[in-house]
Amino acid sequence: MELSFFAANFPGKIIGVTGTRGKSTTTSMIFNLLKLSNFPAFLGGGFPGISTINYLKTLKETDWVVAEISSWALSGFHRKKISPHIAVMTNIYPDHLNYYNRMDDYIYDKKAIFLYQKKDDYFILNESLQFKNFKSKKIIFSKKNFPHKLVYLKGEHNLENAAAALAVAKIIGIDKKRAVKMISNFHPLSYRQEPVGRKDKIFFVNDTTATTPIATIKAIDTFADKKIILILGGNSKNLPVDELLKHLKKVEKIILLAGSFTDQILEELRALYDKKLSDRVFDSIDEAVKKAYETAKELKEESYILFSPGATSFAMFNNEFHRGEEFNRVVKTLL
Repeated sequence: MELSFFAANFPGKIIGVTGTRGKSTTTSMIFNLLKLSNFPAFLGGGFPGISTINYLKTLKETDWVVAEISSWALSGFHRKKISPHIAVMTNIYPDHLNYYNRMDDYIYDKKAIFLYQKKDDYFILNESLQFKNFKSKKIIFSKKNFPHKLVYLKGEHNLENAAAALAVAKIIGIDKKRAVKMISNFHPLSYRQEPVGRKDKIFFVNDTTATTPIATIKAIDTFADKKIILILGGNSKNLPVDELLKHLKKVEKIILLAGSFTDQILEELRALYDKKLSDRVFDSIDEAVKKAYETAKELKEESYILFSPGATSFAMFNNEFHRGEEFNRVVKTLL
């Protein structure tokens, strides 16, 4: 597998980030810190358009690679019995249970981020996680470890991401005041609770990477300051949905996209929120967004059209990034 092959052969140091949510943002925050502090740093792992293995052609032992590492990639780290020099675990929630038989199997793959570390390595983990039997230096973080304002990012989960990045800054010797300033001014990544436009009183938010119910819950909480028209649905990962169903009481209207996840929850949605639901399930992103926009206009007050599907994209799209591009395309025509 690419990332474990890279890690086994790369002569420099790797900062590896995993977790169910927040790994892309945290990885990018850390990479940003290193680059702005003049470290010879490179971004790797699960980002579109990046081939980490290509770095083996040119990088040296003085170089750093900051990599987002998925559970799939970490299964390869188990086989090679290797872990990054600095490991960050943002959190763990149920995910990918359409692939893993049990949560324990999913967590086992995640544990490869730290299991093979040595005494001079570091493991940075969320206070909600409890792991034993590791040799590295443990650093626990929570949102309390970043008691500062994030200028461009919303949501308490991003304070946790910021705290993890700040912990890395301390380890590698970046001045704390400088690190806080850089983290505070970090902009949201594309497709992750990303504001993509505004028309009159209506704000469009693209959160296509919300492929799990917990991700949609986080998004609803983040944008709870205004009324939410939520675009929801897609294919199922066989994840628990009860908390999401309860959380939907916080949204004004629900526009549904086609897929097995939507089929799975449709009966319960009709029983709980019949008046909030769109009159049909849409198999066209164009029509779904336009329906959300018409619904938002009827409110005649500030509101969000929040595209946070809570499911995978494969019912209608190649992947979540393709889905995000299509949402932005439709929004652009409306704007």
